[in-house]
Amino acid sequence: MIKYNYDTYQEEIIRDLCELIAIPSVNNDNPKPDMPFGEDVERGFQWVKEKALEMGFEVTEFDGYALQIDIGSGQHVIGMLCHVDVVPGGDGWETDPFKAEIKDNLVYGRGTVDDKGPLVCCLYAAKFMRDNKLIPDDTRLRIVVGGDEEREWKDIAYYCKHAEAPEISFAADGKFPLVFGEKGLIDFDYLWHLTRDTDAPIQLEKLSGGMARNSVPASADFVLRTENAEAVANEIKAEAEKMGYDAEVNTDNCFVNVHVKGIGCHAMVPERGINAVSRAMHLLSALGEKLDCHSFAASYEKYIADDYTGGLLGCACSDKESGALTFNPGKITLENNDVKILAGIRYPVSKKYETFATCIKAVAEKMHCECKIIDHMSPIYFKRDDEVVVLLEKAYRDVTGDDVNQPFTVGAATFARTMPNTVAFGPIFPEQEEMSHLPNEFISIEDLNKTTEIYINALHNLITR
Repeated sequence: MIKYNYDTYQEEIIRDLCELIAIPSVNNDNPKPDMPFGEDVERGFQWVKEKALEMGFEVTEFDGYALQIDIGSGQHVIGMLCHVDVVPGGDGWETDPFKAEIKDNLVYGRGTVDDKGPLVCCLYAAKFMRDNKLIPDDTRLRIVVGGDEEREWKDIAYYCKHAEAPEISFAADGKFPLVFGEKGLIDFDYLWHLTRDTDAPIQLEKLSGGMARNSVPASADFVLRTENAEAVANEIKAEAEKMGYDAEVNTDNCFVNVHVKGIGCHAMVPERGINAVSRAMHLLSALGEKLDCHSFAASYEKYIADDYTGGLLGCACSDKESGALTFNPGKITLENNDVKILAGIRYPVSKKYETFATCIKAVAEKMHCECKIIDHMSPIYFKRDDEVVVLLEKAYRDVTGDDVNQPFTVGAATFARTMPNTVAFGPIFPEQEEMSHLPNEFISIEDLNKTTEIYINALHNLITR
């Protein structure tokens, strides 16, 4: 085991993480030349590049899609996969999500866990290995940094087309002890062109909610126009109270404004959240035929509703290896009578994609809408005695002394899917709350230190295998 004194880099790790958090590296849908994910993600890339060069590492840029950081020059390449982009800050923060704050030895800010904290840990783990002459002449360490992990993975797709994959790697974007399987993912949109009853007493003017398909929506809003605003508002309030919803309802002349609160979380664990979009849709469906687009609201309530198991879709299933399928309608928008729902399914590792593609398309026909499949990622699954699993698990156990918690499978998608001999490995420790994508995201200083030490030992094990 390689011993690491936490005082070696603790001050630098905290400083660098705080600097990186201050860059709101969210894909802003405003690409520019050599900035396919926008200026803020590019700012994140440039910060990482400058830090790596300052450390004496070699940096290769991939046209604004990704960075490659090499430490050493040997032919045997060992990889660490990270990303600099983050999800939006969102609601519910007690601090500024893009201004790091340290309280009670916890660093708060968007990206502390997913994925800027572990990215900084990887940089300093590599620096430790180099400074202590633990990288043989025939080996190089390689940190691959993406900028579109939270959205469409165009970053890693571009990188894989233009670079050779490492021989063996870990994705610093998961949990400890390690993740040896990831569910299959289907990203898809449901699209309605609303047929409205212009004589209906209640007209839907606005509808929105959620940030992304891979997050459970923490809030949703809709605006209704009606000649009986007070009566409609009272009806909605009564339904919300009956259902136990947290909803703010107010009137403004002939308009009823409704804000529904949920609990946001990562879509891989939707049971930990409350889907505000589905609650808003229930309130709309409860208005019945008084609503001008009641058939749309009714179809959502019948086939989607607040059911993260996919049971109403007809997709519910599970297996021993990875557990149950999960479903998340993560974002809804209404523009010019067109409704779009960004949704995703995470299916068990033993199941087949075709089953679920057929299912969600069949439901679209029943709902009289279009289903557009945006992306599919096949599941990955390693055996417990596979080399990468054994070596990384040993690093974790040597550092922590934990011989109880076992490797497991998840519904998340990490860059481990894109490289051979790669699994997700840290930074979240057993029994810790999953803070990725949540308000008040944080990582402890102790965990930053411990993660760095685990990564040092992981690199040593992979080098000496």
